[in-house]
Amino acid sequence: MSFAAIPVTVKSPVLLGSAHNPCLMSAESRPREPSYGFLYPTLLAVVYVAWLAYMEGAGRWDVFRQHWPVSVTMTVGSFIAGATAEGGAAVAFPVFTKLLHIPSPEARTFGLMIQAVGMTMASVIILTRRIKILPRVIVWVSLGGVLGQVIGTYLVTIPAPYPRILFTFVSSAFGAAMALSRWHLNAAPRVRLPSWGGRYRLLFLVIGVLGGSFAAQTGSGIDMATFIVLTLAFGVSEKVGTPTTVVIMGLNSVVGFFLHGVVSRDIGVVWDYWLVAVPIVVLGAPLGAVVAARMKRDTIIRFLLFLIALELVTTLWLVPFSRTSVAITGLAVVLSALAFAGMLRYRGTLAPAPA
Repeated sequence: MSFAAIPVTVKSPVLLGSAHNPCLMSAESRPREPSYGFLYPTLLAVVYVAWLAYMEGAGRWDVFRQHWPVSVTMTVGSFIAGATAEGGAAVAFPVFTKLLHIPSPEARTFGLMIQAVGMTMASVIILTRRIKILPRVIVWVSLGGVLGQVIGTYLVTIPAPYPRILFTFVSSAFGAAMALSRWHLNAAPRVRLPSWGGRYRLLFLVIGVLGGSFAAQTGSGIDMATFIVLTLAFGVSEKVGTPTTVVIMGLNSVVGFFLHGVVSRDIGVVWDYWLVAVPIVVLGAPLGAVVAARMKRDTIIRFLLFLIALELVTTLWLVPFSRTSVAITGLAVVLSALAFAGMLRYRGTLAPAPA
């Protein structure tokens, strides 16, 4: 009997790399996610063309001779803006006010204006490279941040030098809590929130209002406030919290830029500072975002702790303190420490992060 005579019926052929077996499809035949890698270089070209056209048409090249320290400052500041939760204004504000003796309102406005460009471009890199972020947190904090910017710009103003002092010492208290959380409690980090619901929406909306109000005073703050809650209260990994806050600060800075540039029209000489920094930050902030995405978690934490320590040292060195400012600062630090302890305690009630 010949084997050729035996009928063979194949009801469901499975072919290697065919659509009938997706698990065995070749890499070439799998549907690819759309790539938006062209977006950043396209926007970069648009910014440079517009900037060059304005500089040449208005004959403003002399601003570099007058304000070159601003360019130098933002060479470092823009990288930090994209790589950490501190924002570019966290560098610009103290340098402008302490070393360059630029008035606080001008330093604040510059911080918002320059972050509206630099951190927005960093956000484009974060989104197109699909770096892990928390979209719902971004939405609700940003909504609150719009109201916060309006409140901090037109309704509630904290007199100088308290915004900077409070930012410095509250950040220092957070640095201590972050180090304790990482190397003493040593809990596994999360890449997402443990749950989501109405109370979380309200929480992040309130954070946006408070953080946006503070950012309206110093140019930054909503990013750090969000980062503190994410990392201490929920144990979110710094590698997720950092790009999330970069996007938030970029959006909030656009709101601040609009309020000062279109509504109040009080930019003044800050426009010149902005001109000498724009071509730098559109490269520096995205570079910082890319580098941070490749850093290990502990490297990000140590880098942030270094910046916080540097901020503390320069504040103690360059800012004069009165008895009143010492008392207010001390009270703020104590209240912040209690709040941070409460966040860590709440985090201990959550289910452990999945392995």
